[in-house]
Amino acid sequence: MGQREYLLEILNYEYIIPNEFHECIEDAIKKYATNSRYFRVTIDSMLKKPQSMATSIGAIRDNNLSLFRGKFAEWLACIEYNALKNKGIVLMTIINPDSTSKADLLHIIKKDDKYEAIPGPDIKCGGSTYVLNQWNKIVNSRYDIPMVDMDGNLTTEEGLKMLTEKQREKFDQLKQVHPKKKPIKSVWNKQDINRLMMDYLKYVSDGITPADSEDRPFVASKDNRDRIRDNLSKLPGKTENRSSWVELCKKASELPNIPENYLNPITMAKIEKKKREEVSKKGSKTSTENIKYAKGKGNNNKTKSVSGNKNVNKPIQKGLIKGLANFLGYDSPPEMIMDGVLKILPASVAAGRVIVNKMFGGGSDSRPSLFDNQGNEKTYNDSIEIKNITNKRTNTTNSTHASPREHVVKGHGQHYNTREGRIFREKEPFSRGKKGKSM
Repeated sequence: MGQREYLLEILNYEYIIPNEFHECIEDAIKKYATNSRYFRVTIDSMLKKPQSMATSIGAIRDNNLSLFRGKFAEWLACIEYNALKNKGIVLMTIINPDSTSKADLLHIIKKDDKYEAIPGPDIKCGGSTYVLNQWNKIVNSRYDIPMVDMDGNLTTEEGLKMLTEKQREKFDQLKQVHPKKKPIKSVWNKQDINRLMMDYLKYVSDGITPADSEDRPFVASKDNRDRIRDNLSKLPGKTENRSSWVELCKKASELPNIPENYLNPITMAKIEKKKREEVSKKGSKTSTENIKYAKGKGNNNKTKSVSGNKNVNKPIQKGLIKGLANFLGYDSPPEMIMDGVLKILPASVAAGRVIVNKMFGGGSDSRPSLFDNQGNEKTYNDSIEIKNITNKRTNTTNSTHASPREHVVKGHGQHYNTREGRIFREKEPFSRGKKGKSM
């Protein structure tokens, strides 16, 4: 599974030919081309054009993947050479940029300080009749071109058993005529090729990677082919997924050591996306539950808010009252409140008497009023006592209220708030009130 994931990663890239190899590959294209009349501009285009598995999507036919499978097999053979077979002076193997060439692959070798491109094998896969006919053509007319038998028709015991009697006789005859010429066996078998091809097609068509464990088959059709072309143009990181054939060689060499649990970046991105979606769903569920709880019986926010505001405002109210007491010259808020009560109460009683006497035809202010005569003696005496206490306090404090009778205010001191701060001033005795006025 890890290697399948890794191979999909390799096949998802497109590769360019490094500039230092352009000259030798140009010579190889001209030498092994089926069409020997290429213009220079055509060859330049081949050398600069990125190569990828995606460019072979057009080989998909309705209900037929044979042509596409042949293209896919070329990439697997190229990876196999870079991973297992290249040694010595062979630096790397690439897909021949000339798709009509006699050689499907080209080997880049280095002799002294010079690079050379020599023909790689022709990659053949399919039925035994087709492969045997291609082998006959190669040994008789393209002797310098090797052939890789991808499906093992001519290179495995199982494949040879599938040949008819005439086919087996023809194959043995070719071996006798060309004893040194043999088809090359691939490490991939039919099952490998088909499985890996399905991995790739399911990814480019539906975004399914091997680790998804999807068993859904891929249907070869024109609609699917067109959909794949559309999907390939939208694959994430398409521009970033461009590398060189040198990099493919390095990646392929790591294939045999890929662990079973390897996941390619495509799959990792899908897993991370799935995790984020699950976290988002959980967050949404929690938020919904909180809203339901807030609307339910357990929500006491309103009551708590009012109670909390009361507690918060109490220190502020106390501070304002204390500041007002200091501003008016009192040493403490209780003293200010008591002084106000003692001064306002007698005046209120007197005002009440005047109103009652006028309503019921009361006499002069010096006589007892109807209110006094009808009230009990204790109430009247209490009011006289309060009046006397008020007069006494007026003579000893900084009160601004005066007794209605003529009297002498004793000398006293008083605090004043000024711009320079709070100051204390002494006052001389003075007379206040008018004669002839009574409660």
